[in-house]
Amino acid sequence: RSSFVKSDQAALRLMFPEAHGTEDKHRPDLGSDIQTVSVSVNQRLTPNEYDRNVFHIEFDLTQSGLKYGLGDALGVYPRNPTELVDDFLTWYGIDGDALIEVPILGGSGLEVTTARRLFTCVLDLFGQPSTKFYEQLSDFASDRNERLVLERLGSKEGRRQATKRREATVTFADTLRDYPSAKPDLMDLIELIPPIKPRIYSIASSQKLHPTSVQLLVVEVDWQTPTGEKRYGLASHFMANLKPGDEVSVCLKPSVMVLPESNKTPVVMAGLGTGLAPFRAFIEERAAAKAAGEEVGEMSLYFGARYRSQEYLYGEELEAYHSTGLLTNLRLAFSRDGPKKVYIQHLMNDDKVSLTKLLHHKKGHFYLCGPTWPVPDVHKAICDSLQHCLGMAEDESKNLIENWKEDERYVLEVY
Repeated sequence: RSSFVKSDQAALRLMFPEAHGTEDKHRPDLGSDIQTVSVSVNQRLTPNEYDRNVFHIEFDLTQSGLKYGLGDALGVYPRNPTELVDDFLTWYGIDGDALIEVPILGGSGLEVTTARRLFTCVLDLFGQPSTKFYEQLSDFASDRNERLVLERLGSKEGRRQATKRREATVTFADTLRDYPSAKPDLMDLIELIPPIKPRIYSIASSQKLHPTSVQLLVVEVDWQTPTGEKRYGLASHFMANLKPGDEVSVCLKPSVMVLPESNKTPVVMAGLGTGLAPFRAFIEERAAAKAAGEEVGEMSLYFGARYRSQEYLYGEELEAYHSTGLLTNLRLAFSRDGPKKVYIQHLMNDDKVSLTKLLHHKKGHFYLCGPTWPVPDVHKAICDSLQHCLGMAEDESKNLIENWKEDERYVLEVY
């Protein structure tokens, strides 16, 4: 169980780490597979006046020695905004500078830290509560009505109400403010609120071209709550505000986005918005192979966004790769540039012959990355191509795509 420690005891542990076996770690609960990297570049790609902040961020790997490959994604451990944490701690009556000693979550040993650092770096204060949290919190409510409401939220009978709160993105902090008589002490609060989990991002670079850098393509997520308050996605907002030199805890996670074993195998890539990220890595990987004298297969990219002038992400790079012939086919769908909306599936419908040639005759691999909504239309476009060019029946074309999925030749990474 957590406990306060006397300031002089904690100070001794921090001043004389060797004598007390103390290590300085951002997240001591995370284990040995976590690396600390520093920001080297953080560049907004969309115009400042545009309503979507899409940015390119690079982390320097020189100190960490982190090695990644295609098929890896990057897990980023975000931190809660300091000003929101301080506001909550002040309201709750917790001294942010108070030194506390807590067991290392999921491990052995103790951590000496401040309440502010714990609520900023470790506890998911602005995450969304589970029904179990409501049930547990009800035990601390001194007001009978609040206790009954919390008990209901934590029960099957209150599932609909709890779902409404989730849809409104109500957080742990919101809930504690909503039911102020339920006021666990600091140590109970630490055990009630879960730790911040990593957010997983497709890597947008190849280490063969960038030996000391890992790069991400991120959109800063924001929305309005039903009460009109503007809120942000924790990780994307955290990264959007990082400056060169800032340190971040990261880890590698497996991804389904893997190039074929042979560099000669054709690939057809379909990316929407930041779904372009893994395909930039694909292109860079093949560029490195080509520079090393290897023969590389055809690469066809379908990229979709709203406006060319504002969201043609890595446009100059893509045009350059297209002009050299590495990117053999570059098809762009900017849905709001013309009088009629054009999406990637419309371009694919126009390319029935080339799609069938690459995916069927040449046994290429197909990849789609981005939001879920185009999945059925893209699937239909490929089915229609097979039916048109090969005389297949509808069921036959669908079965063929299912076979491709089993062979990992039809890969989706959607969210």
